Amino acid sequence: MINILICDDDSSFAARLKNLSEQYFSVHGIPAAVSAFSDAEEIGSETFASCDIALLDIDYVSKPYNGLDVARRLRAVRKDAVLIFITNYVEYAPEGYEVRAFRYLLKSEIDRKFAPFLTQAVACLRTESPKLKLSCEGEIVEIDLQDLLYVESVGHTLIYHLKDRQYSVYSSLSKAEAELTPRGFLRIQKSFLVNMAHLKKLTCREALLTDGEALSVSEKNYASLKRRYLLFKGM
Repeated sequence: MINILICDDDSSFAARLKNLSEQYFSVHGIPAAVSAFSDAEEIGSETFASCDIALLDIDYVSKPYNGLDVARRLRAVRKDAVLIFITNYVEYAPEGYEVRAFRYLLKSEIDRKFAPFLTQAVACLRTESPKLKLSCEGEIVEIDLQDLLYVESVGHTLIYHLKDRQYSVYSSLSKAEAELTPRGFLRIQKSFLVNMAHLKKLTCREALLTDGEALSVSEKNYASLKRRYLLFKGM
């Protein structure tokens, strides 16, 4: 689940960004929760702490703060959140280095650049969050996502298939899907969740992985799966 924070003192524009964000994540099949505010003082610490991607205005009319102040509050608790300033002005751009702004998007270019910028932000999240913690037989195991080929569901057990080993965890594939879909994983059928970074070829019947293993694909959902895979590949 990706948590999106939007803050713009124009409530109608904040609502528009919320709608565009929800449409984007729905189309891409990525679980997301979008919170929109027109007053930064209403944003609680828990919202900042859970934020993965922030879309912030810079110039707040008649407010004792600006977008950089909001970004500083965010950075105090989430140093790895992806920050995009959406504004009518670019004068603040040099100051954005302080809060590690990822992109600046002019409001006049929303229609053309919003979706590509979100795609880049999600890709950045995947890069910034390469680890996964698993609870195996009472111990916490940390694995590199780049080494995870796919997750297989067998009964009430998930088998995490890595390049050189496997881990078994008592859990559901739906839970793993919610956590891993934003990180580039694709549920190709009811039993398999595949790391698209290791997906060499996708057809209506099978998914061929980089290690040579072939997994069966849901023919019923193939069109949707193919579209999401091509989007991941940037095609």
